[in-house]
Amino acid sequence: MSHQYRPAQVVVRWVMLTVVLCITFSLTAPPAAADSAPRAYVANFSDNSVSVINTGTNQVVGSPITVGDSPLFLALTPNSRFLYVVNVFAPSVSVINTTTNIVVATVPLGTAGVSLANGVAITPDGRFAYVATQTPDGVSVINTATNTVVQTITAGFPAGAGPFGLAITPDGQSVYVANNGNATVSVINTNTHTVVKTISVGSLPEDVAISPDGELVYVTNNGSTTVSVINTDNNTVVRTITVGSSPDGVALTQCSGFAYVTNLNSNSLSVIDTETNTVAATITLPVGTLPDGVVLTSNGRFAYVTNENFPGSIFVINTGTNMVTQTITTGVRSDPSGIVIARRTVSED
Repeated sequence: MSHQYRPAQVVVRWVMLTVVLCITFSLTAPPAAADSAPRAYVANFSDNSVSVINTGTNQVVGSPITVGDSPLFLALTPNSRFLYVVNVFAPSVSVINTTTNIVVATVPLGTAGVSLANGVAITPDGRFAYVATQTPDGVSVINTATNTVVQTITAGFPAGAGPFGLAITPDGQSVYVANNGNATVSVINTNTHTVVKTISVGSLPEDVAISPDGELVYVTNNGSTTVSVINTDNNTVVRTITVGSSPDGVALTQCSGFAYVTNLNSNSLSVIDTETNTVAATITLPVGTLPDGVVLTSNGRFAYVTNENFPGSIFVINTGTNMVTQTITTGVRSDPSGIVIARRTVSED
């Protein structure tokens, strides 16, 4: 991403805000009361539902929320009031009110000829949700005020791209889309809704995460046992990091400078030091778990990992010791996939 899209003063302000928030949180934030702790939301792919977990008690809250066919990716609005759930084969997006845990809208994507839907990300101002789609390959843009598709971006995507995971920079100016079908990442300018760059990465890119300062993009390459690191200033790959077999999900801490990568076929997580972009640790999980989605608590102390081959199970990992401290069972006999954690407590307005 060139500097014309993200002025230097915006980056400096974002970095300063992130540092202040991290320091303030670590020094002043008391443990959340169990009944008001942030909720985790887990997509149950085979059950067409979403489970809710209280992160204070690590217990399931209520019954699963029924959504569309094969939910996979999830995204919360910045205030965590609404959850957007992508239903792969519907194809559609279910919108859940997180106060009531009720589906309040369903956004159809098939009307534009879309056959599959994948990743979803919401702009920092909460106004738009971007959803990766296939056939045609591209990205659908949803207005979150009306929950309608206002544009579908297809021009500039390579033939057979197969858009999958995606993420939006902290300044809201760019969307990075992993094209699973042809080993590239497409960069979309959110002001013009055009593809401004196509970047070659490893085989079968799956998930995308962006550093808090917006400078680096981390892309898991499921077919290459690597993670590509992209510099957003010039949109070039500046490092390729070898991790475990079939890297899938990726999540970054907001304060401590680490990226957590699930290695599906290695039954492990690679912990990447984002200062050096090297693997600092490998967390071994039980054989056959097939770790998939990963999310970190806002203070970075715990990672929650979904397991494809252990129906209805989520591992809770202490990031200080890199040990599994608890296994949560949702009670749903389905392979859990995407997972997110609300950034506010349920008692907040």
